[in-house]
Amino acid sequence: MSYQADRIERRNRRKAIVITTLLYGSLLTFFLVKDAISWKKYMPEVVLELIGEEAPATAVAATDEVRP
Repeated sequence: MSYQADRIERRNRRKAIVITTLLYGSLLTFFLVKDAISWKKYMPEVVLELIGEEAPATAVAATDEVRP
């Protein structure tokens, strides 16, 4: 019995995990390195806590501003 299909599936899964990790890592690195972009506005609070940063004082959901 041939296990070639199982090996191909495992290889594809590994490739997908590596590519996804690289994409998210490069995006995170871009926001951390780029000074002109306020990356704290786009990060979830959980990620900011893991990094050791404080969340921004005014969150969008906490504002009293009403859109027309």
